[in-house]
Amino acid sequence: MLPETALTNVLLSNTAITSVVASRVSPVAVRAATALPAITYARQSGSRDYTFDGKAQASVTLSVTAWASDWLTARTVADLARAALDKYTSDTIDMSTVSDGSDTYDPDAAAYGCTLLITMSYEEV
Repeated sequence: MLPETALTNVLLSNTAITSVVASRVSPVAVRAATALPAITYARQSGSRDYTFDGKAQASVTLSVTAWASDWLTARTVADLARAALDKYTSDTIDMSTVSDGSDTYDPDAAAYGCTLLITMSYEEV
């Protein structure tokens, strides 16, 4: 399972998050017609450490940005996402950790964004 798929599943299965953003979780950008608040995610970087048996321990960093028409709502949604994703593990994800990213404002969309950096570690075969 791709880390992006795992991330989306975690966010959309969390009722505290979906009560605010519904199903508005999408890759890379919020579409112009999308209501706010919403969450976007994008792959920032990745690395692999190979073992002698040919397996790779991979690590991917994803940015997750909560968007809203006011900063407090964006920060609240980002905090909900942080709580859901920090220390997340599954059958395919060994561990995920969360760091704070920067806050932003998009004047064209009149939207505030609060970003988290999610690092997911997993084994590739």
